[in-house]
Amino acid sequence: KNFLIMSQALQEREKQQKAESEIRLIQSEKQASVGKLAAGVAHEINNPLTAVLTFTHLILRRDDLDDEVRSDLETVAAQTERVRNIVKSLLDFSRQTALSTEPTDVNQLIEQSVKLMENQALMKGVDLKFKGDNTLPLFMLDRNQCSSVFINMIINALDATSSGGKIDIEAKKSTLNDKSGVEILFSDTGSGILQEHISRIFDPFFTTKEVGAGTGLGLSVSAGIIQRHGGTIKVYSKPDVGTIFTIWLPHKSSDEAAKSDTHKEV
Repeated sequence: KNFLIMSQALQEREKQQKAESEIRLIQSEKQASVGKLAAGVAHEINNPLTAVLTFTHLILRRDDLDDEVRSDLETVAAQTERVRNIVKSLLDFSRQTALSTEPTDVNQLIEQSVKLMENQALMKGVDLKFKGDNTLPLFMLDRNQCSSVFINMIINALDATSSGGKIDIEAKKSTLNDKSGVEILFSDTGSGILQEHISRIFDPFFTTKEVGAGTGLGLSVSAGIIQRHGGTIKVYSKPDVGTIFTIWLPHKSSDEAAKSDTHKEV
């Protein structure tokens, strides 16, 4: 009887791992194909945008502009800059940037990200806390890229959490598929994600935010960065209760990291 239970548990585990692997493969293929399209579109848009912005600023230097014209031109400049930022996001998404890894204190990196977002959390009335694990070893990570992931996670949690809510971040040792690593949990008491949206949140350009509030590239880019580190990112959410994003990163030696980092900038 015990053997049968154990056998069924192993089969269920294998089935779940296979399903997760297929989802990750589909996600990677989506990102690759959409990334190529995004790169082409972004480059085509970027040149005329730069020209519009440059000439607008040149005209704004003139002293003979009346206030109304100056105000209109400043609006043109501001909106053009906004479009340029969206184009930059497209390029960031499409570009498979090579990792520049170095021995990194995960606790310290998360703490730095939290400090950057503390004022924003304070202004919104959200309690932002981090609990680290002092027994964690150093990890071979690209500090800048991982920091951008952590900040993006906090921004998303803040967007979803209203005043009086909480965002708890925790880092702890964890093993996945017999590999040692670190598990980082981003938990919030926000509005949560609808079940029909869960399978799409890592899709490029998918967003539930209002028009103009985001490009929908943040989670796609974040997922790509984590995958290039050999890690995983998962989400559990319940509407009106909150959301938990779980990032797992493997512990690698400097030699292992150098061998696995075969991605080039395109």
